[in-house]
Amino acid sequence: MFKELIEALRQRPLLRQMWSEMEQMLNAAVEMYRPVAEVLAGTRELTRETHDAIYETDQRINDLQRNVRKQLVEHLSVSPGSDVPISLVLMSITKDAERLGDYCKNLLEVAEAMESPLGKGHYGRQMTELLDEVGALFDPIATATVQSDKALAESSVEKGRAVANKCNATINDLIEDDLPTREAVLLALAVRYLKRIALHLTNIGTSVVMPLHRLDYFDEEGKTAP
Repeated sequence: MFKELIEALRQRPLLRQMWSEMEQMLNAAVEMYRPVAEVLAGTRELTRETHDAIYETDQRINDLQRNVRKQLVEHLSVSPGSDVPISLVLMSITKDAERLGDYCKNLLEVAEAMESPLGKGHYGRQMTELLDEVGALFDPIATATVQSDKALAESSVEKGRAVANKCNATINDLIEDDLPTREAVLLALAVRYLKRIALHLTNIGTSVVMPLHRLDYFDEEGKTAP
């Protein structure tokens, strides 16, 4: 199904433009994630410039999503029944991309509340690995989606599932630990946000490998609705 949608996309300039804007959203999400991940890991200082850049990039993602939505509504209003499948795929992907921006901002809030980098504390190794593994999902997911690469999408989806499960295991460890309240809360929030980023990226990847009616029905255990 996805390859047929891409073929239809190539023949329609407006849909091509919207697809390009979706790609810009994914690239912008990477721009937000990488600096905040470095701050959390302790390899980058949190500055006002970094803070402002992250919020400005999030606004750009929001503007792109609104623009895609507006164009989709106008396109389907003028041509009812035309290009509905690719329009729904675009709507789904841009929604997940917008959520990536929100969770990156949530991670920034954790970074601002930290007394020391999460990558250098009691859970330093686990946090550094999670930050790296989530970051490593962005480029393959974006490439697989833009290029309709099913094999890359499938491998990326599996990696996303594994990262989400690893986040679950870390949260379970935190529940049993006796860390100081502040540290425990910040760690739990960071892991939860990382898990949501991994799953939203995985949702985007499923657009390449799953039927349209199963998009977004991807639960936290890696199962899908029938």
